[in-house]
Amino acid sequence: MRDREKVMRDMHSKESAQKIIEAIRIHYNYCREHSVLKKTPAEQAGIKLDLSGNRVESLMRLAAKANNESAMLSI
Repeated sequence: MRDREKVMRDMHSKESAQKIIEAIRIHYNYCREHSVLKKTPAEQAGIKLDLSGNRVESLMRLAAKANNESAMLSI
């Protein structure tokens, strides 16, 4: 937590700090395996995203794909 406090201390705006907090929340819920449950909170809640291998990279690829599909629909 102290490392996160150091990062937050350098934030120059509330918006940039909020982006860091949101990234931490996403990592915790979708990428980090819970030590007791042996699965992520998202998996425990029944959210199936098929994040194999590097979960962060897989999640970023899914988000990019969804963003591209959304952009194509607005054309």
